[in-house]
Amino acid sequence: MAGRIYTDENGFYNFDFNASLNATNSLNRIFNRSVASLLSDVDFVVELEEAMLLVEYKNANIPGAARPEAFKPSEDRHIDKIARKFYDSLIFVWACGYNKPLKYIYILEYPLGDSVTRKIIRNKIKSKLPFELQKCRKVKRQMIYSFEVVSLGEWNDDSIYSKFPIRPVEPIKDDG
Repeated sequence: MAGRIYTDENGFYNFDFNASLNATNSLNRIFNRSVASLLSDVDFVVELEEAMLLVEYKNANIPGAARPEAFKPSEDRHIDKIARKFYDSLIFVWACGYNKPLKYIYILEYPLGDSVTRKIIRNKIKSKLPFELQKCRKVKRQMIYSFEVVSLGEWNDDSIYSKFPIRPVEPIKDDG
């Protein structure tokens, strides 16, 4: 794929970040090649003119998903893991000198997922993020600007995120 188009780990979707100033999907590789392997990373770090996006993607609604019913995104363990990905990725973003507002977006697809359950999951994760901490007088820097949990459809329909479309990978045509 040319430019800043990345394919999800299951090979079902392309994430097109060509319209961004900069983007990477290699935070995991960077962390695991160093002593930072203890850190947990988001799937994509995307630089926009006005903000940085930290994007995490989970999809248990893909064809052939192994035990999608076992994926429980509202369980405490999963909630903590998604929150930790923000904090650990924040270290990388700040170490690189980025000072733009951080927006954390969790793209979530799973069986029986809907806007109501995504809102419940959003509220659980949001309570673990530093929104209250950054209100402390001693904290001089905004750590997080916003947090959202969206579906693929909501991402692609959003006025900002739709500039970075997520599309199914087109199957390779057999000319034989």
